[in-house]
Amino acid sequence: MEIRDLLTLYQNALATGGKNAASAKGVEQLVKTLAGLEAGQIFEGTVNSVKGSQVILGLSSGQNITARLDKGMNLLQGQSVFFQVKSNDGNTISIRPVSVGGAAGNPTIQNALSQAQVPMTEATLQMVDEMMKNKMSIDSHSLSEMARQVALHPNAQPSSVVMLQSLNIPVTDELLKVYENYKANEGAILKDLSGLSESVMEAAQQGGGEVLRAVCDVLLPGETAMPGSLVEQETVHSVFSEAQALEQDSMAAYGSGSTEGEVLIGKEAPLSGQSLGELPMGSLGRALSDQGMQDLNQLFKNDPALSAKYPGFLENGNLKADASVKDVLLALTEHLSGAKPEELAEKLRGKGLKELLSAVLEDKYTLEPKALVEKGSIDKLYRQISADMENINTKVAQSAPAVAQTVQNATAQVQNNLEFIREVNQMYTYIQLPIKLSGQNATGDLYVYRNKKKATEEDDGEISAFLHFDLEHLGSTDISVKMKNKNVDTKFSMADDVSFRLIEDNIHILATKLEELGYNCRMQVTGDGKPVDFVEDFLKQDVPKGNVSGGEMLRYSFDVRA
Repeated sequence: MEIRDLLTLYQNALATGGKNAASAKGVEQLVKTLAGLEAGQIFEGTVNSVKGSQVILGLSSGQNITARLDKGMNLLQGQSVFFQVKSNDGNTISIRPVSVGGAAGNPTIQNALSQAQVPMTEATLQMVDEMMKNKMSIDSHSLSEMARQVALHPNAQPSSVVMLQSLNIPVTDELLKVYENYKANEGAILKDLSGLSESVMEAAQQGGGEVLRAVCDVLLPGETAMPGSLVEQETVHSVFSEAQALEQDSMAAYGSGSTEGEVLIGKEAPLSGQSLGELPMGSLGRALSDQGMQDLNQLFKNDPALSAKYPGFLENGNLKADASVKDVLLALTEHLSGAKPEELAEKLRGKGLKELLSAVLEDKYTLEPKALVEKGSIDKLYRQISADMENINTKVAQSAPAVAQTVQNATAQVQNNLEFIREVNQMYTYIQLPIKLSGQNATGDLYVYRNKKKATEEDDGEISAFLHFDLEHLGSTDISVKMKNKNVDTKFSMADDVSFRLIEDNIHILATKLEELGYNCRMQVTGDGKPVDFVEDFLKQDVPKGNVSGGEMLRYSFDVRA
């Protein structure tokens, strides 16, 4: 119903007097209430009647208003719904239901906000709901302080603000962004480094070849290109390389059906005809995609001076698939260091040079499995990354100040990720393990379930840990371990049936090795492929499960006009 219709009723009631005077007062109060509603405000309405597209909503004041439902929308009599005012032009009010889980229908949340004198908006409803889910106090002071933090960070989800506050992690725009990346499973350091390579290429197109020179001076200090050098094949003795071999055997044994593994095993390196399995790590054929290799090859062909200067990288006019990634990058950096931005625009347009830089970044900032057992290796790696990001900022600012911000934004993302990991470690034990596997680089996440704030409590001797990998062939691989004394309970969760069968058929090898070391083992393998949720399965490990706010989420996509 439109406000002007209510005004007409009010005026008619005044004109007739008598019994209608009381009604007029009620209409007058209702008009004032509705006219005072501002965009963003939330009010509660109980569905008293539904007839076709017309619904009568009962307000908390005891007054009723008639609203029109948009086509396709259904409400049930007796249902209590919170509505948010979309707009109020003085004549017509447009409202929509609030969708905040069970929060909108929870009187505890409504009363808590009212007592704290915090405006009831969708953001504050979500805020209180999340605080309750995390068993946080919702007294007036706590709500006022949390509402202030939510208001200071309007671009972040209220639930993210609450979560950082509950972990005693500084609530900043930078750490909120990192946290929300983790929620979306985008928190890997290697992904941030890939983003850095893209930013460096963008800055080089605008600032010239000196940007590449500045970055390479940090990544490969004091090194020069070795024209024509090839990467020496190394034999990596590790559980991971053995698992990869087992995977290939298993793929072949399980037939020719879907076997993505057959395609990968037999895949040839672009331009060479060699199998990828024949190429060493650190070579172009291993590190670059087909398109990246073709783009890089074209760059050499379009620049006769480059090809003439470094003929050792070529064979029959094409790049060698086993040429060293590091040396090719150094050669290109040296050749392009004096190039103007307009000269680089075409050369950097493809994927070749970007993938080349990404490969060098990943190679430098990943560890071989054998290095993981060395004391302090992870801490040393983190310190190295942090120091190098600072040096890249400094050198780019000195050589190409006009485009330095582009690179600094990307290095800041890496730094913020490291800072987030450090902050989480104030409460839990959590590290990322950027690992250099045979045939790929991968990031592993190691979670240790131990709340450091509760370290003074009696320890029952049980340790819980969790390891997550995203692998090229096995896919998402989750390993949970519980150990008490010499009893070990291990569960492998694999992404698909092929990976499940591979691990299930070979799990006895691991069990035998552990038993030889004196452990009593119980192994379980599942193939449900359920991904681990960093927030729910780790950060909220100490929060009791269950629907704290009570009630299902109301999700509507319609407008109601009151």
